Amino acid sequence: MRIGTFLKNKIDFIILNFIVAILNISMLYIVNSSSFFVLFVPVLYLFGCFFVLFIEYFRKNSYYFDLQKTIDELDQKCLLSEIIEKPNFIEGQILYDILKISDKDMNDKIAEHRISSAEYREYIELWVHEIKTPIAGALLIGENSGNAALTDTLQRIDRYVEQALFYSRSNTVEKDFLIKKVVLTEPINTILRKNAKFIIENKISMNIKDIENIVFTDTKWLEFILWQILDNSIKYKSTEIKIYSEQNPNSVSLYICDNGIGIPKQDVNRVFEKGFTGENGRNHAKSTGLGLYLCKKLCLKLGLNISLKSEQNVGTIIEIVLPKSEMYTDF
Repeated sequence: MRIGTFLKNKIDFIILNFIVAILNISMLYIVNSSSFFVLFVPVLYLFGCFFVLFIEYFRKNSYYFDLQKTIDELDQKCLLSEIIEKPNFIEGQILYDILKISDKDMNDKIAEHRISSAEYREYIELWVHEIKTPIAGALLIGENSGNAALTDTLQRIDRYVEQALFYSRSNTVEKDFLIKKVVLTEPINTILRKNAKFIIENKISMNIKDIENIVFTDTKWLEFILWQILDNSIKYKSTEIKIYSEQNPNSVSLYICDNGIGIPKQDVNRVFEKGFTGENGRNHAKSTGLGLYLCKKLCLKLGLNISLKSEQNVGTIIEIVLPKSEMYTDF
């Protein structure tokens, strides 16, 4: 709080005291007081008034400075009233009490929202588990009847249902992951086996090599991330997908490369944004804009790094950097 702003706010008080000082001079002059008293008494009076103003400014400025510093350093601003001390001046005390009431109301509403959100997430997870049973049954019927179109449609439904399940859990990954030693061949081979028919039907040539490296991560979540990437490659007209890994000093880089239609230059930096479909999503496939967003979000939760390079009409390269240090078992 600047002193000029403070004095401007106190202008009425200052003018009033100057008027009182002038009246004092007039009264002392009328009663024939000595010149010394005529000047000394008003000056002493004004000195006392300005001294009181200085004390008030110093007290308030110190409090508001500490308040501003606290709120700047605080991650959760709604906890401000729990941290600051009650001031020793009346305006600040009134503000403090109002802030306490306001923050309590806001925190109550946040708690209600969290409970509601958790209940909704639990419902979605339960619904996904329940719906997977009839989908699996319908898939079996479709395969036995030889109805390829029905089977393909049901497989796509199953993939979107699974995406919904992982999306609902993406904010609480830490409650559902187990970091352990993993040979990269395991999750990659699992994904290829589970989706072999889909890959064959789309005539995708898989070129896989140098994936025997050991990393520390959660297999289930990594499999989901890998399939989202492979599904994107297939969706956007790839005919060949290469998967390989390279050793780094403290990590392993896993590369997934395709020869699909690539991503326009203006869209490359936005592909990990939630809901972003870009030019390809609008022109070549029905896209939700959630696949790569979920990959990025889950990688951050798991302590992985994901990046993308792409050239239109050439293809796309996605790199996932995984830790190979045993310290990540405590992550």
